[in-house]
Amino acid sequence: VAVAAASAEAGLAEPEDAAVEGSCPAGGCTAAAGAATAFASKDVAWRPKTLSVVLPCAGEGEFALKTARAVAESVPGGGGGETLSEIIIVDDGSSPPVASIFPAELQKRYGVRIVRHDKPKGLIQAKAAGASHTTGDVIVFFDCHVGPQPGWHSAFLKAIAPNYRRIVVPAITNLDIDTWTQQNDQVSVNKCYLTWDADFKWFRSKDDFMPVLSGGLLGISRQWWQETGGYDSQMELGWRE
Repeated sequence: VAVAAASAEAGLAEPEDAAVEGSCPAGGCTAAAGAATAFASKDVAWRPKTLSVVLPCAGEGEFALKTARAVAESVPGGGGGETLSEIIIVDDGSSPPVASIFPAELQKRYGVRIVRHDKPKGLIQAKAAGASHTTGDVIVFFDCHVGPQPGWHSAFLKAIAPNYRRIVVPAITNLDIDTWTQQNDQVSVNKCYLTWDADFKWFRSKDDFMPVLSGGLLGISRQWWQETGGYDSQMELGWRE
């Protein structure tokens, strides 16, 4: 696909030892456009106003609560407000269940709904299940161990507005799991590519293009999600044994 970027000053942070797949600090958010739609036009431009965040979780423990709280508190009005429609936590067979460490009172406060799989179905199926419960204009997939930085939501909405086929990918920084704050001395990474032998590589650049989506953390319009069919229903990758 053709890939274009939109700069932003907002983002996420992940634990340093986490499986890093995307985030968005002062380095900016990157937007990937659908094939032949890298430039905005009246046919693809739109005005998204709301987002839904999907958090696929498996054995994350208190990280699920901390992540949901961080997401809710990073958006004006919180979960269930005018901008953040809801936070969907997909508990993919966690033991103990996410609901056992996430009181109903806090679920209501942060605008959280929990979708439970009694048996693990894998990362991709967990994401797809979460997406099916969203109502926002933009569906955002985060890992269950991130700390969004101020302004990330407006950066996502701004980046995707010129073209509903764009997929917004945040940059990556490290997260202090004790304070759940971004480690400011870290340099963000948000771009990747594949070598001819399919070896996955990270890189940094200042231009507005990226060759490959990292796939872990991203924002996609509901319309483009539906038109493309979402994730492959037969794809069983991730933590499933």
